[in-house]
Amino acid sequence: MNELLLFMLGIAGVFSVPCSGALLALGTMIDRYPTDYEKERIHSLASPIESTRIAVVLFWVLFLSGTWAVLQQDRVLMITGVTMIFATVLFLFIALAFSFAVLYSLKRRRDDIVTIEREVAIETARVQLEKTAGVKVPSPVAPKAKPVRRIPSTVIETLLRQY
Repeated sequence: MNELLLFMLGIAGVFSVPCSGALLALGTMIDRYPTDYEKERIHSLASPIESTRIAVVLFWVLFLSGTWAVLQQDRVLMITGVTMIFATVLFLFIALAFSFAVLYSLKRRRDDIVTIEREVAIETARVQLEKTAGVKVPSPVAPKAKPVRRIPSTVIETLLRQY
């Protein structure tokens, strides 16, 4: 039984080290993401870099205390340690998933802003050309999208549509 717990501790530790590094790297990337349209960021404990560092330090403190509890011979401490290690590793994976989601949403917002800027620049150039040269330039119109056919989500809807 103890060998299995020690093997679990080793596997959890091996996976936790690169995940901690990845989480720190994601926190740095999120904090340094281009902020052309935002005010200067204030670096406090709530900034992405600092909060990620605090989370990683808290993770390792809880992980090591869980490891200590697993290595004790008391059954209650052993169960507490296994639960604590499982919870902290789960916390680490969830933090990674949310960090990727935040980074993706920042990238998507930035892409939307760049697309709008490009469209505004094209429209401004078109209007300026019409004013200065007197040439009528057609505005680029986006093609109309076909309406998406809604697929019935339930069996009852399918049966009702058949009759």
